[in-house]
Amino acid sequence: MKVLRKALDELSIDYDDEKIEKISVYFEEIYKSSKNFNLTSLKSWEEIRDTLFIRSLRYAYIINTIFSKSNFLNNKNLRILDLGTGAGIPSIPIKIFYPQINLFLTESSSKKCEFLSNTVKKLDLENIKINNQRAEMLGQSKSRESFDLILTRALAKLPTLAELTIPLLKIGGIVITAKGKYPSKEIHDSNYIINILGVEKNISEKIDIPSFLPEDNFIIWKKIKESPVTFPRRDGVPKKSPILEP
Repeated sequence: MKVLRKALDELSIDYDDEKIEKISVYFEEIYKSSKNFNLTSLKSWEEIRDTLFIRSLRYAYIINTIFSKSNFLNNKNLRILDLGTGAGIPSIPIKIFYPQINLFLTESSSKKCEFLSNTVKKLDLENIKINNQRAEMLGQSKSRESFDLILTRALAKLPTLAELTIPLLKIGGIVITAKGKYPSKEIHDSNYIINILGVEKNISEKIDIPSFLPEDNFIIWKKIKESPVTFPRRDGVPKKSPILEP
């Protein structure tokens, strides 16, 4: 756990032995379940630690930077959504170190939702709701325009992702997604649709700490006006036919 502790120090995230132990239990659950179904292709502790856990905690670093004056991750009243969460990435590692956050996990795979439910119980995490639903359906439900923060990782290209996420944000809410290398084409392609949906511009932040991991470029959208009620479109359409500038 020496490498994990070093990364937490560099990311300015407080921890104790109990939280480190929960990360260990979480790894065991992922490792065990991945033998039974396609949860992740990563197999070793080192791969899962670096790619799933530490790179997820970069989101917490970004959040703490953006909301440095408001102590965002200590506010129980704010609604945080992890859309297309899969194995609980990036939100469960964040929840372990910031247990007070109010978290909603949405995943279209029922097997992954079952894994999440079992894992949340095993880790004794509270204030988490798990929803087995597609993003398009969620965006046309009572959850529309109800979230303060949405996190995603490897869910879709930016034009598609914008349609799936921005309608779910409150005005003033923020979407944060990690894209690895700087996604210049995706950013260009998404400028048109984010404006339609109520976001003024793409904001990017490069994170290269801890330095032993590849850099991540985080794309941030802040919603300034309501999204048209026609978005998101029906299941599958945002991915098959993303809206690009005419």
